[in-house]
Amino acid sequence: MRKILAVLISFTFLFLTPAVPQQQHGDDFLIYVVGMGSAEPITKALKKKLSVSRPFAVATKDDVSKAVVLISCMDHEKEGLPYACMYVLSLNGATFKTFMGGGLYLAMTPEDMANNFLKSIAQDIVERFESTNKENLRDSLKSCLFLTDTKCNVPTPLQQEFGEKQLTLGQYMMKSQN
Repeated sequence: MRKILAVLISFTFLFLTPAVPQQQHGDDFLIYVVGMGSAEPITKALKKKLSVSRPFAVATKDDVSKAVVLISCMDHEKEGLPYACMYVLSLNGATFKTFMGGGLYLAMTPEDMANNFLKSIAQDIVERFESTNKENLRDSLKSCLFLTDTKCNVPTPLQQEFGEKQLTLGQYMMKSQN
């Protein structure tokens, strides 16, 4: 009888407890950061700095990020020698990953390297995100229009530019010439 009661209680908790909600990021700019091998200390330091630097937030593998940062470092075998690392920042678009910036730095500690990267990544995003994102959306729209004889949905950020929610190839060509 006790076993049956234990099983019933287990099923009750299993089916009645609410699912754990995913971490909410709101208006944060999600960045997925990856680095392996000798870049791991730099990657950890950068993730720590990004997590406390608003509007940035570190994306997990289950999140949809707006940008991806790849970190690569030369082997750091001896203490007292500087870290030599580079990063590449890419827009994580719907269909394209587009280069937005990069940098190569030398620093004595992972924290100093993460500070250099954070400043440079923030500058790259401020200077290039909007234009790169819109260019990717235009490329996606063109791809859709060239592959179909019917209308394609205009991405929301481009609707004001084109004055339409849907376009045909002919309408696109006329509007892009103006």
